[in-house]
Amino acid sequence: MGFASNIVIGTAAFLLGMVFVCQVVDIGLLYLPLTNEAIQAGYEFYEMWYEAPGAVKALFHVALAIPMLTLIIKLNKWSESAKFFDGSALVMMTACVVLYLSVHIQSLRTFLPDAKSTWSIIPAPPVLEKAATETEKIEALRVLSAGNALVGLLLVGVIGMQIGQEYAHYVEAKEQKALDEAAARSDADSKKNI
Repeated sequence: MGFASNIVIGTAAFLLGMVFVCQVVDIGLLYLPLTNEAIQAGYEFYEMWYEAPGAVKALFHVALAIPMLTLIIKLNKWSESAKFFDGSALVMMTACVVLYLSVHIQSLRTFLPDAKSTWSIIPAPPVLEKAATETEKIEALRVLSAGNALVGLLLVGVIGMQIGQEYAHYVEAKEQKALDEAAARSDADSKKNI
């Protein structure tokens, strides 16, 4: 497996691990009957992430950027394999970033308006005219949980595309070796007959 593919798989697996950690609270918010305990656990869990030190957020943002940059570099080869596998993985990683910016950040700002967010490259939110109601906060929390499920599926797709690309290279090399051996046998047989 190539170095660039390992970078993409490794960082996507790291992000997927973060999504699995979030499932601890997301399961109670999405797949089980909604209780006050599940809602409070969700608030506390996501507030911990939202108020995490800047280094934690920087690590997360770097983990989002590295596979995208690596896939762009891999796509630069412009082979059929790169266009299909790396292009598809790049689209999925872009969808993850779009979900993060449009769903995750906005949901956090809805149900944690008083949280003291530390350093972030995301611009400050506009001042709210009126505070969100409890129903809107719960809905934002559940939307965030659903966004995590979608991000998890996209990251599995990114990893699958990179593994599929390596498997396609393996099959292609195996078929090329068989063709070369058949051509060599054919040449040897023709030389014997002369």
